[in-house]
Amino acid sequence: MFRTIVKIKFSAAHFLKSYKGKPEEIHGHNYLLEVYINSDKLNDEEITYDFLEIENFLKCLVPDRKFLNELYDFNPTCENLAKFFYKKIKEKYPNLEKVILWETENFGIEYKEK
Repeated sequence: MFRTIVKIKFSAAHFLKSYKGKPEEIHGHNYLLEVYINSDKLNDEEITYDFLEIENFLKCLVPDRKFLNELYDFNPTCENLAKFFYKKIKEKYPNLEKVILWETENFGIEYKEK
Protein backbone atom coordinates (compact mmCIF):
# COMPACT_ATOMS: atom_id res chain seq x y z
CA MET A 1 0.00 0.00 0.00
CA PHE A 2 1.11 3.55 -0.74
CA ARG A 3 0.40 6.60 1.41
CA THR A 4 0.54 10.01 -0.22
CA ILE A 5 1.34 12.79 2.25
CA VAL A 6 0.82 16.47 1.51
CA LYS A 7 1.40 19.31 3.96
CA ILE A 8 0.20 22.89 3.72
CA LYS A 9 0.76 25.87 5.99
CA PHE A 10 -1.70 28.68 6.67
CA SER A 11 -2.11 31.47 9.18
CA ALA A 12 -5.40 32.38 10.82
CA ALA A 13 -6.83 34.17 13.83
CA HIS A 14 -9.53 32.95 16.18
CA PHE A 15 -10.78 32.81 19.71
CA LEU A 16 -12.42 29.93 21.52
CA LYS A 17 -16.02 30.75 22.39
CA SER A 18 -15.70 29.17 25.82
CA TYR A 19 -12.30 28.46 27.31
CA LYS A 20 -12.39 27.74 31.02
CA GLY A 21 -15.83 29.32 31.23
CA LYS A 22 -15.22 32.49 29.24
CA PRO A 23 -14.30 33.60 25.71
CA GLU A 24 -10.62 33.79 24.86
CA GLU A 25 -8.83 36.82 23.50
CA ILE A 26 -8.38 36.91 19.72
CA HIS A 27 -5.04 35.43 18.73
CA GLY A 28 -3.43 33.76 15.74
CA HIS A 29 -1.62 30.59 14.79
CA ASN A 30 0.64 29.45 12.00
CA TYR A 31 -1.10 26.15 11.27
CA LEU A 32 0.27 23.12 9.47
CA LEU A 33 -2.22 20.69 7.92
CA GLU A 34 -0.96 17.20 7.05
CA VAL A 35 -3.08 15.03 4.76
CA TYR A 36 -2.61 11.25 4.39
CA ILE A 37 -4.25 9.51 1.42
CA ASN A 38 -3.91 5.76 0.84
CA SER A 39 -3.72 3.93 -2.46
CA ASP A 40 -3.30 0.27 -3.36
CA LYS A 41 -2.03 0.93 -6.85
CA LEU A 42 -0.33 3.36 -9.19
CA ASN A 43 -2.11 5.07 -12.06
CA ASP A 44 -1.03 5.08 -15.72
CA GLU A 45 1.63 7.68 -14.90
CA GLU A 46 2.93 5.33 -12.18
CA ILE A 47 2.00 7.69 -9.36
CA THR A 48 -0.68 7.44 -6.69
CA TYR A 49 -1.93 11.04 -6.75
CA ASP A 50 -0.64 14.27 -8.24
CA PHE A 51 0.96 16.21 -5.37
CA LEU A 52 0.24 19.55 -7.03
CA GLU A 53 -3.42 18.69 -7.59
CA ILE A 54 -3.83 17.90 -3.89
CA GLU A 55 -1.89 21.01 -2.90
CA ASN A 56 -4.06 23.24 -5.11
CA PHE A 57 -7.21 21.70 -3.63
CA LEU A 58 -5.92 22.35 -0.11
CA LYS A 59 -4.97 25.95 -0.96
CA CYS A 60 -8.61 26.56 -1.85
CA LEU A 61 -9.80 24.86 1.33
CA VAL A 62 -7.62 26.34 4.07
CA PRO A 63 -8.58 29.80 5.35
CA ASP A 64 -5.22 31.58 5.00
CA ARG A 65 -5.09 34.99 6.72
CA LYS A 66 -8.71 34.79 7.81
CA PHE A 67 -10.63 35.21 11.07
CA LEU A 68 -12.01 31.72 11.72
CA ASN A 69 -14.88 32.80 13.97
CA GLU A 70 -16.42 34.70 11.04
CA LEU A 71 -16.05 31.79 8.62
CA TYR A 72 -17.52 28.86 10.54
CA ASP A 73 -20.62 28.34 12.64
CA PHE A 74 -18.71 26.00 14.97
CA ASN A 75 -16.26 26.84 17.75
CA PRO A 76 -12.90 26.94 15.87
CA THR A 77 -10.97 24.60 18.13
CA CYS A 78 -8.14 22.59 16.62
CA GLU A 79 -10.32 19.49 17.04
CA ASN A 80 -13.29 20.97 15.17
CA LEU A 81 -11.08 22.34 12.41
CA ALA A 82 -9.34 18.98 11.92
CA LYS A 83 -12.70 17.21 11.64
CA PHE A 84 -14.03 19.85 9.23
CA PHE A 85 -10.97 19.58 6.96
CA TYR A 86 -11.13 15.77 7.07
CA LYS A 87 -14.76 15.71 5.91
CA LYS A 88 -14.15 18.21 3.09
CA ILE A 89 -11.04 16.40 1.85
CA LYS A 90 -12.75 13.00 2.09
CA GLU A 91 -15.41 14.19 -0.37
CA LYS A 92 -12.74 14.62 -3.04
CA TYR A 93 -10.33 11.89 -1.93
CA PRO A 94 -12.31 8.88 -0.61
CA ASN A 95 -9.10 7.03 0.35
CA LEU A 96 -8.21 9.72 2.88
CA GLU A 97 -6.80 8.02 5.96
CA LYS A 98 -6.35 10.93 8.34
CA VAL A 99 -5.44 14.55 8.78
CA ILE A 100 -3.19 16.10 11.38
CA LEU A 101 -3.67 19.78 12.16
CA TRP A 102 -0.81 21.46 14.02
CA GLU A 103 -1.75 24.65 15.86
CA THR A 104 1.83 25.17 17.01
CA GLU A 105 5.06 23.27 16.55
CA ASN A 106 4.24 21.25 19.68
CA PHE A 107 0.43 20.99 19.73
CA GLY A 108 -1.72 19.26 17.14
CA ILE A 109 -4.76 17.06 16.59
CA GLU A 110 -5.05 13.92 14.48
CA TYR A 111 -8.49 13.11 13.09
CA LYS A 112 -9.60 9.97 11.28
CA GLU A 113 -12.74 7.90 11.09
CA LYS A 114 -13.17 4.18 11.60
